Amino acid sequence: MQIEVRTKVVLLLALALTLAVVVPAAAQDGEEIGACEGDSVSGTVVAVDEETGEVTLDQGDDLGQCTVTLDDGDYDHPIVDLLGSYFSDLSADGLADALENTQGYAVYDPETETWTWTDDPDAEGAEPVTVVAYNEEDGTFTILTEDGEEVTVPAADLDEDTAGALQEALDELAVDWGLDGDGGVVQTGDEIAAYHEDGLGFGVLAKLYAMADESGVPVDELVAAFQSGTEMGDLFEDYVKPSIRGVGHVRGKGHGRPDHAGPKDRDEQPDDDADEDPDDEDAGLLNQAGPKDRHGPPDHAGPKPKKPKKPKKGK
Repeated sequence: MQIEVRTKVVLLLALALTLAVVVPAAAQDGEEIGACEGDSVSGTVVAVDEETGEVTLDQGDDLGQCTVTLDDGDYDHPIVDLLGSYFSDLSADGLADALENTQGYAVYDPETETWTWTDDPDAEGAEPVTVVAYNEEDGTFTILTEDGEEVTVPAADLDEDTAGALQEALDELAVDWGLDGDGGVVQTGDEIAAYHEDGLGFGVLAKLYAMADESGVPVDELVAAFQSGTEMGDLFEDYVKPSIRGVGHVRGKGHGRPDHAGPKDRDEQPDDDADEDPDDEDAGLLNQAGPKDRHGPPDHAGPKPKKPKKPKKGK
């Protein structure tokens, strides 16, 4: 009996030592991809786990690959959640769709030693490939073959719709993200929450983010200009007067209302440029875009109160 017990102990110790050696060796061989480090990361999305939200980025030959996590984007504050969802299209599902859109087929011609794009997966010699870049200088797409070889195909081989979809997918997969220090990506909702804590009202933020979307100017530049004392009206003149000018408009947009800019005479109505009460969630669910002492109700806050009828003469 003692011999059997000793034999089991020896076997267990041997197994433990084997595992202790194998795990560090795997890490040393570079088989495990570490988390992205620093305040920001730039690269190309090469893999997405839709269940966990983990995204793998290729930072280039010198830096290699690393991983970040996209959270579900749900926030405790309803207005942060609303604006964050509206002004951001970043999601693991969206990135996975973009990756799928870079998949296609190509045929190799041994005589010319060139590859040709094909839309027919059943074509003779067709191989599945992944498009990894568009080369504007020579009008070609760089593709990755099953063997891991990078080659090019003329963009002229693709029809206009396919080429456009590929370029759009590649643009979405080329990312430059801020990091939160815990392995996660700073998303639009996180930015809005931070700006709000810094004193910017939700109505102002709705305008600035809408202006950034429609003008192409980074939102941090618009925020900096506003915080330095530039009036909202001056920003409208310098950049663009956005169609979204309040939280109420965002809510309307979310419900699919046409053009979401209010009635035709909207431009004659005052803009909701002032801050709102940052803790008034009920007010925020309507608009939170105008000052408390503004004349008239905020946009989309219901009909104006009826004026009292004048008494008839003789009564």
